[in-house]
Amino acid sequence: MKFSKDRSILMNILFFILSILSIFFLPSIIALMFHNFIKDANLLSLFCNIIMIACLYLMYFKDLNSEFKKYKNNFKDFFPLSLKYYFVGLLAMIFSNLLISFIIKEVSANENIVRETLYASPLFSLISITIMAPLSEEIIFRKSLAPIIKNKWIYALICGLLFGGAHLLAGPIHLIDLLYLIPYGSLGFVFALMDYETKSTWTSIVIHSLHNGITGILLLAVYYLGAK
Repeated sequence: MKFSKDRSILMNILFFILSILSIFFLPSIIALMFHNFIKDANLLSLFCNIIMIACLYLMYFKDLNSEFKKYKNNFKDFFPLSLKYYFVGLLAMIFSNLLISFIIKEVSANENIVRETLYASPLFSLISITIMAPLSEEIIFRKSLAPIIKNKWIYALICGLLFGGAHLLAGPIHLIDLLYLIPYGSLGFVFALMDYETKSTWTSIVIHSLHNGITGILLLAVYYLGAK
């Protein structure tokens, strides 16, 4: 499997490390630099995410452009294939969440933060979860690993673990919270598989965006109907 043929393995590893560091540190650094110029917290957060995604995109500019053309030209084949993988991952996510709810009896810290932010700032939150998050997370947790790990199942497993682990870092982590690696990791796992099969990161970006968008709209609908 080769998403990138013109970079050495050491360069790909360096890009992966830079990608991981960017999601944890770059937005904070940008926020410190511009907080005196952009007073609105939502606008500042959006600006920081745009800069972060622009930096990530530049790192993989050639690959992502080539993969976009491939995805566009093969959409009729790639989209149904990605839906099959997605529904398997979604079922695993729902089933594991139901089991975890019997044990922990509360949603994850990440889910709480997402819901609170969504209810407080619906427009900015929907932009964030449907555009910013899919782009940044798929580049970091799928694209950056694709040129490094050649084995399909090892690639998917590591992608799933990293994706799931990143979603646990939103709040304090207790040992029991590691169970949430299963539902979050399930989606990360199938996102990786669909990318591997199509050789295009845009396959998972599109599905990730649809998943987050539909979930966000449903949460808002329930919230505004009074079931808070």
